[in-house]
This record gives sequence, C-alpha cells and structure tokens, in this order.
Amino acid sequence: YAEARDIFSVARGEVGDDNPTYRARLGAMAGNAAMAGREASAAIPHFERAIADANSAGQSDIASGLEIDLARALVAAERPEDAIAALDRAREADPSDPRAWLLSAKLARQLGRLMEAQRQIEQAATLSPRDPTVGLEAGVIAALSNRPEDARRSFESVLLVAPDGAEAERARAYLAQLSDEGNSPQ
Repeated sequence: YAEARDIFSVARGEVGDDNPTYRARLGAMAGNAAMAGREASAAIPHFERAIADANSAGQSDIASGLEIDLARALVAAERPEDAIAALDRAREADPSDPRAWLLSAKLARQLGRLMEAQRQIEQAATLSPRDPTVGLEAGVIAALSNRPEDARRSFESVLLVAPDGAEAERARAYLAQLSDEGNSPQ
C-alpha cells in the first residue's frame, strides 16, 4: 500500500494547479492507500491536501466526502477532537449527507456525549429513514441513555427494514441484552 500511496502522491504533484479536482481525487487515493496500509497518520496530510484542492475547485460534495475520510483517519490516529471538527465541516459542506450525521453520532456516543449523539442520529434518520445502520446506532444511543423502550423500537425497526442483513443479527443480539435487566448494548 505504501507504493500505491507514493505513486498517487507523486501523480498529484505532477498535475497542474489548473486541475484541482483531479488533484483532489489523486490525493484522496493516496490517503486511502495509506489507510489500507493501516497508516492513519500518513493518510492525514494526503486527505488535508485533497480537501484543499476540492475546495479550490468549488467541489463541496467532494470536500464533504474527503472530510469524512479525514475523520476516519483522525479517529484511527487517536485524535477524536480533530475528527469531530472534520465531521462538522463535512456536515456543513453537505448537510444532506446521512453518512456524516451517522459517523458524527457514533463518535459522539463513543466519547460519551449522548445528547449530541441523539441530535445527530435523529438527523441521520430524517435523511435516511430506512438505513439499518442508522436504526442500529439509534438503538445503541437510546440504550446507553437509559431509554430502553426507544432502544427496543429502534432495534425492531432494523429487523423490519433489513431482516436478513448483518445489522439484523446485531439488533437481535441487542434486543436479547435489553431483555436481561441492567444490560446496555456496547
């Protein structure tokens, strides 16, 4: 993966400043190659340069996706506060992207910011009401917020929209945990 990262990085450098969209795509490929090689810290500057290129080209949709990629790298590099800022920028660049809201909710939950996570998962659910991953995360947030009935409804919604998916398997496991008094999904 290091070789691929380096090739994409060199290619990005050879593209002129007059084609920032292509530079952004090459920078993203370099960052993703670094992530595939489990080198999150090496991926970060590639994503940052790609974001700058996308913004220079006026491509907010590309920038939003790249901010999400950057956030993943920042989480992997154990920089959650910087990841929050990247996800904030992703949501600002494209407020209609449910992935940015879902990942924001997951990160807020992992940091114990359950009220913030609840607001964000509600927005993700508004944008993507049939996404089983959103329903699963909503259930986990509700369970951790000591709202077992809301959690149960969220997990049951996953079973309705994707009864055979991997999310349904997890939802069933969480529902079983809820049946055991005092346990919350992790």
